[in-house]
Amino acid sequence: MKVMMKKHILVGVIAFTALVVDVFTKILVEKHIMMGERIDVIGSFVQFTRIYNEGGVFGILQGYKNFFLIVSFIVLAALVVFYYFEKNKTKIFVVAMGLIFGGACGNISDRLLGKKGVVDFVYVGFENTRWPAFNVADSCIVVGAVLLMIVFFIQERKKKSAE
Repeated sequence: MKVMMKKHILVGVIAFTALVVDVFTKILVEKHIMMGERIDVIGSFVQFTRIYNEGGVFGILQGYKNFFLIVSFIVLAALVVFYYFEKNKTKIFVVAMGLIFGGACGNISDRLLGKKGVVDFVYVGFENTRWPAFNVADSCIVVGAVLLMIVFFIQERKKKSAE
């Protein structure tokens, strides 16, 4: 029981930390970077900019802000239910879910606060081939998803070796 409580606290701490870092960086960006301005961080390969994403991941379906707010709540709720019922809560699983929860809450907060869209500001790539701008929340979600894939891969290998 004590171990499980520690894992619940850990997921909460990670989610809260991810949310705070995401919100803080977005506040800094909105305060110090003009719309469309690009600031070189690592040459022109990594830049900071300020963009409002009114669509979904990678800027798809621009203008459907409310749709993505509803979808985000549904997905977040489904993930919370998944976390609750998962029996094998390894540390990697807990860290992954904390990152995903925090990232999701960070992007949801932008939509709830009535901003033009989700604040994206990290711009990576070369002049003619750039990854769509993203933020700390997006990074947390992606890292969390990769960690979840690793967890599932490890579980599948253990299951096959036990057979």
